[in-house]
Parts: sequence; C-alpha cells; structure tokens
Amino acid sequence: MNRNQRSSALVRSRTAPVAARTRSVDESPLFTTVLKCSLWGLLATFISGLILISALSAAALASPDPSGLITPLSLIALFPSAFIGGFVTAKKVKDAPALCGIICGGFATLCAMLFSVVLKGISSSGFELWQSLLLHALVIVFSVLGALAGNVKRVSKRGKRRFGR
Repeated sequence: MNRNQRSSALVRSRTAPVAARTRSVDESPLFTTVLKCSLWGLLATFISGLILISALSAAALASPDPSGLITPLSLIALFPSAFIGGFVTAKKVKDAPALCGIICGGFATLCAMLFSVVLKGISSSGFELWQSLLLHALVIVFSVLGALAGNVKRVSKRGKRRFGR
C-alpha cells in the first residue's frame, strides 16, 4: 500500500460513522459478552459471600445463642455479595448495566435456589413461599444496583463524561 492509499484509508476511517467503525453485532454480541462476564460476577458473588459469611459466622459464634443469628446473618452476607457481583459484571462489560445486573442476579438467585433445595433437609429458614420469593427478587435488585453503581458516569475535570472511573 503506497502513501496515497494509506492517507485515503485514514481519511475514510475518520469520516466513517461510528457504527461502521465498531464491530458488527455478529462479531461481538452484547448478550454473549454479558453472559461471559456474568460468570465472573457470579464468581465474585461467591467469593465475597464466602468471605462475608465467614466473618459473620465468627461473630455469631461469639454470641451466647448463635443459632438464632443464622438466618439474619446469612441474609446480611447475601445482599452485599449480590451487589458486588453486579458491580464486577458491569465493570467488565461497560454497557447495559441493568442487563448485567439482571443476568448476574438471576444466576446468583438460581444458585441460591438450588442450594436451598439441596440443603432443605439440613436446615430450614422458616420463610413462607412469598417471603422466600421476595428475598430472591431482592438478590436481583441488589445485583442491578451494584451494576448501576459499577457503570456510573462521572464528569472529568475537563467536563467530558467518562465511564467507570
């Protein structure tokens, strides 16, 4: 490619619409990207949940009756960990934060439901069906809030809007 061809290609690339310069939908679909990044968010949810439940169980063991604290402390660990998972997912994707939060929260809710079915014989939370569904819906809400917090637009010193920082 000679010098004239390179300069004309550079001019075309600068004057082309933004949509023409970006990847097509077939090359990088948003939904597939969100699904992949939601797995990272789910991993962050599990790790943060494990850390929070470990710290809170240590605090519960220091109390005179730890059995009464199991349910409230597990909920205290569940909601912030869903928030962290949504935050991590939105930081990785940087587009469609509500979709990121819904998918990551949906995965976390699905895993929590599966764990509750598997562990039903060991422990019972004592919640009615509507209460349990409301708590699982709150997991999705906290994940969406985390995703929205992870994708906040901030104004830089120059007055330009930036994502994420």
